[in-house]
Amino acid sequence: MAKVVKAVFFDMGGTLVYDVGFEEALSRNLASFVEKKLGLRVEREKVLSLWNGAGDSWRDVELWDLARAMLFLRELGATPRPTLAEELYARVLKSYVEGFRLEPCAEEVFSRLKEMGLLLGVITNVGSYEIVSRRLAEVGLLDYVDVLVASQAFGWRKPSEEIFRVACWLAGQEPSTCVHVGDDPVADVLGAKKVGMRAIQVLRVAKYRSDDADAYVNSVSEVPSVVRSWLSSE
Repeated sequence: MAKVVKAVFFDMGGTLVYDVGFEEALSRNLASFVEKKLGLRVEREKVLSLWNGAGDSWRDVELWDLARAMLFLRELGATPRPTLAEELYARVLKSYVEGFRLEPCAEEVFSRLKEMGLLLGVITNVGSYEIVSRRLAEVGLLDYVDVLVASQAFGWRKPSEEIFRVACWLAGQEPSTCVHVGDDPVADVLGAKKVGMRAIQVLRVAKYRSDDADAYVNSVSEVPSVVRSWLSSE
């Protein structure tokens, strides 16, 4: 007998949003900040490397981008005063806005799944819960979301089993009744499968096709049809 589907969770990057130049925007905004506020001229490639390397000693946890901003400033020899770190953090949030675009079909997808009586959630690896919540609200999607689990808020990163388990628990559902939609064959597909969830892999920007996924789509626009076919077979 097919497993019941009661909740569908989505990854953000590569699934609900797509990259239109995040690293370029981040390096530009970081370099501009460093020059204007610290009086230092640092090549964009170098400043991006410093940002990505900040916090390497804490690889097993998700750093809040505000904490990463403090570490980044210290790497440059600056005292990370609260006002300075918070201003830098604002530049990072600006880079997210400039560097990612929402999938045009996202609202229709959420609406169709809600019409099926399903709970909707987001499970994403990100250094700022705030930017995810803000972006979803800006485009009118936050009201559709029942559970929002950002790695920054919980500390665990996909493919950690804990981040998937807590998302299902917050939704009040067993993992066997939940589906995760994402592109990454390890973080999204393998991580979800390890806790007993079903996984739909979005292939458009996937590194490779996972052998573990329960279904494959080229775009999230196809997800409601896949889920409906599962519901009809229950």
